[in-house]
Amino acid sequence: MIKSNLSSILVIMAMLINILTFDFANISIESAKFWLFICSSLILIASIILIATKETKKKNAHSNVK
Repeated sequence: MIKSNLSSILVIMAMLINILTFDFANISIESAKFWLFICSSLILIASIILIATKETKKKNAHSNVK
């Protein structure tokens, strides 16, 4: 799993770091940091979905061979 999804795992780690460093005390919609937080959240969700779909396809391919 790790070898085939290494890029997605690294993206998840980077987006988590970005989300954790966001300052929730001063949320302003006009701020660029707010939009980076929103984009990081969306990218995080997309990469988790990408890993899940890859793994289910791989599992289905292996189950069909046996």
